[in-house]
Amino acid sequence: MTEQNELIQQSIIRDMSEGVMVIGLKGTIQYVNPAALNILEKNEKQLIGKKTGDIFINDQNNDQFAQTILDAIYDSSSVQYNLISYYSYHGEKTVYVTTSFLHDNGKKIALIVMMNDMTDFAAMRKRYTNQMTALMDSLVRALSEAIDERSPYTARHTRNMVKLGKEFLQWLDQTDDPWKFDKNKKHAFLMSVWLHDVGKLSVPLEIMDKATRLGTKIKDVENRFARIHLLDKIALLENRIDTSEFQKREHDRNDVLSFIKRIDVAGWLSDEDIEKVKALSRICYEEEDQTKIPFLNDGEVECLTIRKGTLTDKERIIIQNHASATKNILKKVNFPYDFSMVTEWAASHHELLNGKGYPEHKTDIPKEVCLLTILDIFEALTAKDRPYKKPMSAEKALNILHSMADEGSIDKNILDLFEKSNAWKVIL
Repeated sequence: MTEQNELIQQSIIRDMSEGVMVIGLKGTIQYVNPAALNILEKNEKQLIGKKTGDIFINDQNNDQFAQTILDAIYDSSSVQYNLISYYSYHGEKTVYVTTSFLHDNGKKIALIVMMNDMTDFAAMRKRYTNQMTALMDSLVRALSEAIDERSPYTARHTRNMVKLGKEFLQWLDQTDDPWKFDKNKKHAFLMSVWLHDVGKLSVPLEIMDKATRLGTKIKDVENRFARIHLLDKIALLENRIDTSEFQKREHDRNDVLSFIKRIDVAGWLSDEDIEKVKALSRICYEEEDQTKIPFLNDGEVECLTIRKGTLTDKERIIIQNHASATKNILKKVNFPYDFSMVTEWAASHHELLNGKGYPEHKTDIPKEVCLLTILDIFEALTAKDRPYKKPMSAEKALNILHSMADEGSIDKNILDLFEKSNAWKVIL
């Protein structure tokens, strides 16, 4: 019965689809079934009675396979599992290797190596992974471009940043600088660039596209002054004022409206300008019901007394909240492992090394984020499509970045690399 059982076992091992190789404790190959011979693309004469070191360890192409066997021999306390590449005459295979020891009465007598050819499965999995990655990339690009296209004033911002990033990473690959990105890290970084402004979906367009201090409020002011004109016209027709008074009011009103329009688009306001705006809020006209209405309401005065730029403090906070919104949106995305840092990198692009950034005022910032921040600032400074400012030259933009580096806001070493790379020229 025992002999019959051994024959059955031998038959099963011989005919099974998994490869089986038995190695003695001194490293001599004792048995190899047909499936193992097929996977290894060798015959029995090449293996049986031979030392594994002579067969595999000296085969530089299959160091990984040899190391798997050595690891199993020296770590006999557990079963070893490993998915490895095996190189044969016909090319690369993907082999799943399991090793364990054969025991007799509690004593180790040989090492069993089980092999499964996973080449077709690995190829299928790779195709599937590539397809899913391509789908993810296309969705990310589509979302990013939709965000940019939502505002005509930032339509090229993200695409330009991606161009800058690709050019810089390509330059890094061609230099001896130790800071290099492998394929997966490069992919993840560029994805964080594509997604860094996704939080702007939460910003109202009237704020994001606010080209002047008043923005859309200028229409309210113009309509109010048009109404004052009509009220004065009625007063003239009803002989409550004469022609001379009407013309004087018309002249004064046009001067005030011209002043308001000039202040609305001015780059910088003087103290005198700001005081004159405040004074206008104290000048009133009279409605038909004798209600007195100021030339400018409190909200309009707040806008027209912005010293520089177009945003009030409240509007600036709303804009800055897009960084937090980016994090909240991307946290809901189940990124694959290689892209696990995309959320943090993308959401931190307004953080500064001196803690004066936002939204979390971090000081411990990854180098990848420091690079993303530099790309973002450079593109914004040189952009030709911003209605509230003229584009800067590359020289001036780089000077501003160096000033920020001197004050500790951004990484000076990364900025020096960026400038040296000439990657910034790709969008100019």
